[in-house]
Amino acid sequence: MNARPDRDRVLASVRRTRPGDAAARAAAKPEDIVDLFAAAATAAGATVARGPDAVALIRAFWQDHGLSGPVVRADDSLLAGLDDLPGVHTGAASPNDRVGIGRATAAIAETGTLVMVATPKTPVSLNFLPETHIVVVDAAAICPAYEDVWPLLRGLNPPPRAVNLITGPSRTDNIELTLQIGVHGPRALHIVIRDHG
Repeated sequence: MNARPDRDRVLASVRRTRPGDAAARAAAKPEDIVDLFAAAATAAGATVARGPDAVALIRAFWQDHGLSGPVVRADDSLLAGLDDLPGVHTGAASPNDRVGIGRATAAIAETGTLVMVATPKTPVSLNFLPETHIVVVDAAAICPAYEDVWPLLRGLNPPPRAVNLITGPSRTDNIELTLQIGVHGPRALHIVIRDHG
């Protein structure tokens, strides 16, 4: 069986969605990169909200979707504004946590991918155990392409124990060739782009 046609199709799709070569990416306006990220994340199955008040946007999503606790959140001063939600705690997620709220270190516009680093304040389990994953990313932290994020990660001190690249909610089509959502991670991913205007 020749996998070459599938490989060629995938690479052609990537080329169509890439914002161009390094010089073109450097010349791109920041709002174009944020728009590209939002479009790619939406195409991957995430929902996206954008604005300066991340806490208000998370509360709106919470109400619109009738979410309930318990909630695990990253140990982050911005997210402390959500401590009145039911059952909020920080630290590692447990199988009982229904919602996880985290902060992305960066994001990748070309694929709508979130870059999540593991630290004591942002445990890996927060990204994978809760049924609904809500992630805040600063607009200024959205990189055009994968190769643009590696220098940022190499500059972190201390270096993270793990880096998770998350594109859309958990999905697989390995079960009788039927797309299944939430098999090995969250069923829903909501991204809040914190944009200071």
